[in-house]
Amino acid sequence: MKRHQVYHIVRREFLARVCNKAFIFSTVLVPVLLGAYTFLVPVLFRGTTTDELRLGLLYVSEAYVEEVVAALDRIERPKVIVVERQGVSLAQRDEVRGRWSERVKQGDLDGYLMLEPSEELLFNARYFARETGNIEILVRLEDALRSVLLQAVLEGTGVPLEKVARVQRAELEIVRISERGEEKGGFGAAFFSTFALAFLLYLAVLINGQGMAMAIVEEKASRLIEVILGAVTAMEFMTGKIIGVMLSGLTQLGIWVGCTLIAVLYALPAVAVSLPPDLGLANLVSLEMLFYFSVFFLLGYLLYTTIFAAVAATCTSTEELSQALFPAMLLLMVAFFGVFFAIPNPDATVTRVLSLIPFFTPLVMLARINVLSPPHWEILLGILLLIVGVLGCFWFCAKIFRFALLLHGKRPTFAEIVRTLRAA
Repeated sequence: MKRHQVYHIVRREFLARVCNKAFIFSTVLVPVLLGAYTFLVPVLFRGTTTDELRLGLLYVSEAYVEEVVAALDRIERPKVIVVERQGVSLAQRDEVRGRWSERVKQGDLDGYLMLEPSEELLFNARYFARETGNIEILVRLEDALRSVLLQAVLEGTGVPLEKVARVQRAELEIVRISERGEEKGGFGAAFFSTFALAFLLYLAVLINGQGMAMAIVEEKASRLIEVILGAVTAMEFMTGKIIGVMLSGLTQLGIWVGCTLIAVLYALPAVAVSLPPDLGLANLVSLEMLFYFSVFFLLGYLLYTTIFAAVAATCTSTEELSQALFPAMLLLMVAFFGVFFAIPNPDATVTRVLSLIPFFTPLVMLARINVLSPPHWEILLGILLLIVGVLGCFWFCAKIFRFALLLHGKRPTFAEIVRTLRAA
């Protein structure tokens, strides 16, 4: 295999993809959409938040009505104003409630609360409104009503309400013990960082692997492949094709990651107040995790793009390709969903076995390292087996390329491919 021939194929494939309008459009569009979602949605959400909430209050018993009104008045965002209150009997309750519901429909009221006696609690409350999708309003109303109930229950005990409220907000501090020592952080940091890295690898392989397979089939259909193979060997063509696609994919991925880091660094001070303590940037991604991600990303990328290239070499049309790629995509999807099992069960036997199977190693081992770092020998064994798997798939793909790249018409069956490989 001549290196300068491979270089020409790599250069041709890389420039053809990077200079493509679809590549440029998708590379620009993804950061724009992420930026719009990150910055515009919160702005629009804040713009639609109600500044003032006009409520009515219906009650069967006058007990705790004044306390409820006072608790609602203490809500500052949105400002709750009790514009009307009315006592009703149980016999009149449904009739009066029907009239108040009509007033809500007409816009005279934003909503109303219905207070009724309860044997288990001091009172039950129901909230009727046109818009019930604003979580902020619902949480603040619940907090106000809960404070009235707590105050009534604690009355005469000498226990301050503020102390009870602090006890309710108490959180369990989670510290993970590993070979690296003690690290703060729990399920949130492990889940979000693992999912983000796994999804990034899954998406990159899926998009670029399918794009490369589609290009191979189109070159076969247009007979361009015959011209190319007149100047280079099948091995040189396959190697240059895979490396060129990988470099274009890494270029696009690098742009996306750079834009994401810039957005996070600018947005982090604004959102840090609302984030849980274990979701800080340092807890989400470490230098060690980035190193392992780079290793598994490159090896996993080579493994799956080689499989996609081998499948594409046996196809003669895009319709055949969509069907033939399903098994390869199924392997990738199983590996991706294996991450959801590995996160809560990082040391289970099934997880350990999956992390050592080359088709699943890039995602499952990555999840294990991030959640509960396995012994170093297991990580090294997983990387070694993955390298062997990549070389094996590369050898297998080269055999298929020599046999099937110039075939046209009927797609060869799996049995025919196996017989040809044995004969070779």
